[in-house]
Amino acid sequence: MKKVSARAEWMVALAIVCAVAATPLPAMAADGDNGFLGLDLKGSLGKGRHTRYVPPLTNPLFNETPYITTEARLIYLYNRLPEDFVTDGGYVNVAALQLRVALTERLGFIATEDGYADAHFNKVLDDEDGFSNIAFGFKYAILDDPKSESLLTAGLRYEIPINDLETGGIKLQGDGDGFLNPFITGATTFGKLGLQASLGANIALDGDADTSILHYSLHTDYEVLPGFFPLVELNGFTPIDHGKRLTGALGKLDGVDLLNFGSDDSDTTVTIGGGFRYRFTDNVQIGVGGETPITDKDDSILSYRLYSDLVVSW
Repeated sequence: MKKVSARAEWMVALAIVCAVAATPLPAMAADGDNGFLGLDLKGSLGKGRHTRYVPPLTNPLFNETPYITTEARLIYLYNRLPEDFVTDGGYVNVAALQLRVALTERLGFIATEDGYADAHFNKVLDDEDGFSNIAFGFKYAILDDPKSESLLTAGLRYEIPINDLETGGIKLQGDGDGFLNPFITGATTFGKLGLQASLGANIALDGDADTSILHYSLHTDYEVLPGFFPLVELNGFTPIDHGKRLTGALGKLDGVDLLNFGSDDSDTTVTIGGGFRYRFTDNVQIGVGGETPITDKDDSILSYRLYSDLVVSW
């Protein structure tokens, strides 16, 4: 992939925003229910719409819920590095706040990557902490059937390269012009069983500096008690265009979703995760769980992860 200039990058991003803004929209909130500046802030969860909202827990950067919501999601994750990794292990703490705003019943604005990371390495690299990249965009429910609790949503995010995380001369979250992330995500239910799936690509705008990946996720949950949803999730990350920043012995290093080394020979990582969500009220729920690879993790940053989050919706 050829390098894209910064000007071209912003032109692409602006064109996308304009295209989304020009999409024919459903009617705004007509009854004033939770309307603000004419917006339908309830989105998919308004009166007479969907009632079963159980967002994914693992892979929070890419596994986007198909529901159009107005919410704040506070996330903490602990990422343990494998002892066979080049640093002989270590860990990364990440705290982040995701924001989503329903503009209409079907159109939503999302800001789903931000936060602060604190990385500790046992050898080779110095410890580092700083702000992560920022990603924002829009999503639109192209199919929406509240009666069957089913919907299909398409979206697009742009990731701004903050470049605040760097150690040993390696920019940990990429060294190019950012990323475009088109995706599609859907959900349906069968009684107390909920199913969700997503597919997307995180495309580096500078293919020499950063690696582009295909990401895909499956989610299933079951309401065993009122408001209590045990869940199982499967996530995959497959390079589709390698970068050229790290080569040779370091060329296999895989940052999975959290980091991007621009390695020229990284491999697919597939993980399995589990945990639960508990819904205190219609507007407040928590999630707790973990995740580990089921593929080779020698060159990956991921030995296992622990997650917790708090979701407050309006």
